[in-house]
Amino acid sequence: MAEEKKEIIEEYEDIIKKIKDIVSAKIITDENGRIEEIHVLASSNRSPKQIVRDIESAIMAKYGSHVDHKKISIAQINGFDEFSPKSRLVIGSIDLKAAGPLTEARVTLVDEYSVEYQGVAKGAGSATNRLRLLVSATLNAVEQYLNNQRAFAVEEVMITKLAKQDIVVVGVSMVTGTDEEILTGVAIVKKDLFESIVKATLCAVNRKISGNRKIHF
Repeated sequence: MAEEKKEIIEEYEDIIKKIKDIVSAKIITDENGRIEEIHVLASSNRSPKQIVRDIESAIMAKYGSHVDHKKISIAQINGFDEFSPKSRLVIGSIDLKAAGPLTEARVTLVDEYSVEYQGVAKGAGSATNRLRLLVSATLNAVEQYLNNQRAFAVEEVMITKLAKQDIVVVGVSMVTGTDEEILTGVAIVKKDLFESIVKATLCAVNRKISGNRKIHF
């Protein structure tokens, strides 16, 4: 019986993850298998109320079950987008080289005119810092693309698991004059962790870039 209830909950999660703008979902149940909480990670394209209504409607339509909207928690990430082949700014190459205790990260981004922007970052070669160096190198390339009209700094790089998927979360600060804003981006880890780090970084800065140049994935 317990295994059967687990399968039903997993089916609920799969249905929720198919809803527009939802990245991942996790359902928490009590000891009797009743739903206590539904935690959802979604993009910021739509309001949380719209997403909650879609979840309620999807579960009702598929299983005839009513879910209390108060049990649904929506966490939204700014700038989450799927990458498409028609990008204006795409990943050209990613390279990490160790030299003793130091590591150098090089990230090359390519725009729609095949112009390359190479960002470089150097620092201690610890496992955690290598990921931060990749973010720094990506941001350096983005700054070149924007003709240094924006300045970025790495705030946080985190790898977490949600609904059985590894997800990279990157926090970046953007400085324009005297103003500072924290931007966040996410990317699902599919095959290459380093590539996912770069994608999450681009995701963080994408929608906050103003002017004639805006990064599209």
